[in-house]
Amino acid sequence: MIPLSHLDPSLERLAKKIEKSAKDYVLFAIKQAEAIFKDRVFNEGKTRSGRSFGHYKTKAWKKKRREKGRQTVYKDLQMTGDFRDSIKPNIKKDSATLEFAGDPVLEKIADGQEKQIGRGVIFKFSQKEKKELIDLTIQQIKKDIRKMIKESFK
Repeated sequence: MIPLSHLDPSLERLAKKIEKSAKDYVLFAIKQAEAIFKDRVFNEGKTRSGRSFGHYKTKAWKKKRREKGRQTVYKDLQMTGDFRDSIKPNIKKDSATLEFAGDPVLEKIADGQEKQIGRGVIFKFSQKEKKELIDLTIQQIKKDIRKMIKESFK
């Protein structure tokens, strides 16, 4: 049982810990978003709706990829890795976005890839991905709050 005299300081400690954690959850969420997004686009090779990007069609491009040691079975948008690596979190005080960092040409490349592949939107989150991200973040928050409560009321 918690003595009443300890209740106010314990609640105050808990509130401060939760308040301090807000930025941590923004960071957690954007890192999860980056992982979910990059997995779908660069590992699974799928559009937002889950359609495959398809296959490389020209012999010349397949040859160029093979010469660089890249696979040629399916489109993966990873000739050098620069395109994948350019997608980074942009973290602000209370928010974050996932965006192409560095060369502004990369957004044009992304648009061009969507048009060339012609199977739908690639570079936006699906409703399923959004739900997954929200669920993961809520699970983490719940886990951390349980831990904070235990520590605050020792």
